[in-house]
Amino acid sequence: MGDIYELVLTVDVRADVTDDELAELRWHVGQGPRPERLPIGTGRYVETYPLGDPGDPDCEWEDAEPAPVFAQRGAARRVGGALVAELVAREHADGWALTVRQELHPDDFYRLRALLHWLGRRSAGAHAAGVEFFAGHLRFHESTEIAPLVLSDGRIRVPEDVESHTPHWEDPEV
Repeated sequence: MGDIYELVLTVDVRADVTDDELAELRWHVGQGPRPERLPIGTGRYVETYPLGDPGDPDCEWEDAEPAPVFAQRGAARRVGGALVAELVAREHADGWALTVRQELHPDDFYRLRALLHWLGRRSAGAHAAGVEFFAGHLRFHESTEIAPLVLSDGRIRVPEDVESHTPHWEDPEV
């Protein structure tokens, strides 16, 4: 339980996402049931490495069922404050506003990485070439230093903590 990270994320999602993608995103934020299909790719790692990190035979944290990434609510255990996730339709612009504050264990980083990858491509600022947008941060619960999440050219740059813990990551766009 000690390896807990605080994730804070704010992203505007374009209106042209598919109904299936929106259903999965709603499931991730606790606003709907798990859809039959998970087109964002957050369930793909479970199928590929069902026992977690294949380099660690004692790592059996992964189960056969994908789990929502942003569905925690209530009081945070380690980072203080409240755990929230909200996805709302924008009134005066097409699309969706997403705000998240969650506690994550590194075991969740594969699903987080898949979701951040999709959010980067589907964000309102995805096609602003050369422009960087602050999208949030990731912080180890005992640290005052944050690793910023930066949206640039359709990608949310993943902090080193996430990259180093997800060595078997396969970019679904490659």
